[in-house]
Amino acid sequence: MNKLKHTLILVTVWLIATILYAYYYIVSILARREEFDAYAMNWQFQLLMFSLVRLPFLLLVLAVAIAIVVVLPSRTKSSSEQ
Repeated sequence: MNKLKHTLILVTVWLIATILYAYYYIVSILARREEFDAYAMNWQFQLLMFSLVRLPFLLLVLAVAIAIVVVLPSRTKSSSEQ
């Protein structure tokens, strides 16, 4: 497979995993109703908090993974040609 196909598979898997993680994050917080104020007990607020707190780290992980997929095969190819 070429780099583009690997990258598309990686992004698709990352997107599915991020959606599942966001769902788990929100449901686990909403399950603890007595610990939070009323404004924090809705999906929109929790999704906003997920986007501000967790999503930047997940995007960084995606960027590193894409860099590895793009750079690593070219390095191993050039190493094997020598």
